[in-house]
Amino acid sequence: MPSVEHEVEAELEESANTRERRPAFAVDFPRTPELDALVLAFASGDYARVRTEAPKLASASDDPEVKRAAELLRTRIEADPLAVWLLALTGVLLLLLTVWWIAHGHAPTATGGAPPPTVEHVH
Repeated sequence: MPSVEHEVEAELEESANTRERRPAFAVDFPRTPELDALVLAFASGDYARVRTEAPKLASASDDPEVKRAAELLRTRIEADPLAVWLLALTGVLLLLLTVWWIAHGHAPTATGGAPPPTVEHVH
């Protein structure tokens, strides 16, 4: 029969393994099976599952800490607003430069940009 000491060691080892798989921001989340499953999905990169199940868990739970944790998981997978604005600005600048180049650009000459030489025909 396993001793109490072995049971405690096994429990500590399981707790340490679980902590290793949980992101640092989720260490203090309440421990419920549904929330633990979402945290593990987040940690393993299953963001589609987090995107669909986190709002359901937040609306179905009566515990405000579980609601807060589910909402935080959902917001962690959203794109950074600054990155979205910078990407949009880059697209607008690319569009403006393209339009300017089409309107003001000229085809290169055969001599690589220098005007063609003047040829004088003598008869």
